[in-house]
Amino acid sequence: MSDTTPHLGLPLIAASQAQKHVTHNEALGLIDALAQLACLDKDLIAPPPGPAEGDRYLVAAADPGGAWAGLAGQMVRYADGVWTGAAPRAGWLAYLIDEADLYVFDGAAWTSFRRTLTAVQSISRLGINTGADATNRLAVKADAALLTWDDATPGSGDMRIFVNKRDATRDAALVLETGYAARALLGLLGSDDVSLKVSPDGAAFATALTASARTGGIDFASTETSLAAAATTDLGGTGTRRVLVTDAGRITRFGTAADRERFVRFTGGATLVHDAESLVLPTRADIVTAADDTCIALSDAAGRWRVWHYQRADGTPLATGARRAA
Repeated sequence: MSDTTPHLGLPLIAASQAQKHVTHNEALGLIDALAQLACLDKDLIAPPPGPAEGDRYLVAAADPGGAWAGLAGQMVRYADGVWTGAAPRAGWLAYLIDEADLYVFDGAAWTSFRRTLTAVQSISRLGINTGADATNRLAVKADAALLTWDDATPGSGDMRIFVNKRDATRDAALVLETGYAARALLGLLGSDDVSLKVSPDGAAFATALTASARTGGIDFASTETSLAAAATTDLGGTGTRRVLVTDAGRITRFGTAADRERFVRFTGGATLVHDAESLVLPTRADIVTAADDTCIALSDAAGRWRVWHYQRADGTPLATGARRAA
């Protein structure tokens, strides 16, 4: 049977031992030294002058001198005028008062816990203010998140986020959600072209635009929205660039949405009413539309609309004649 405890090496009182109090007091002294271990320093290579009773140090030096000779790697304490050492075991923790840092002994050396945290490697998941899971291995719950250029190392001044996919047929995308239901997808969606897709319900998506990886050209995809002719035929409220105006009726304005552009096609005999303030027409007069006539209409910052070009179904543009004040 060992005469010391297995973890702290505390001396045990033997049967029929004389002066048992000596062994008992030695054990209490070790417990006092090792429990709640807080050391003053770890960088000294020899004992400091004038130590106080109970002072503790980690001896990190490979070849310490003076009364610490032979105590390399140990925790040393000053008691009754003598320095004594205790060999650490793997898993021991020690707080370094001068560094305000926690150190852990890994079986070979003392390592800063703070420095370990600043170089975390290969963790399986991380949740910040929330729980991560097998799908969302990184989860952050916050009002904002900041990624900024490195001004400490120092860095180059750049800040780039890389999203890498396996091959061209997969997705590398930013998903924007409302109530955890996708409303917009932006990125490389099933190809190497950049696409923006939108959805009202998170199930059906429409492609709003595509930028070609090969040519750099941008294609604005848009369905043609039907809108019945009325006094106010609100082109700006359709949400699409192409609008089909149906039925007959007098149209005095295209709404008040600012800075919009619309490509308009007509199905029949509506009447566009020229107005210098709300609906400026290229003829400076009313226009009666016909089936498959088209026009380009734009609004300014104040929401005033102007038809910049009107073309008949057979391809003939309307003649505007000499320009004059409205």
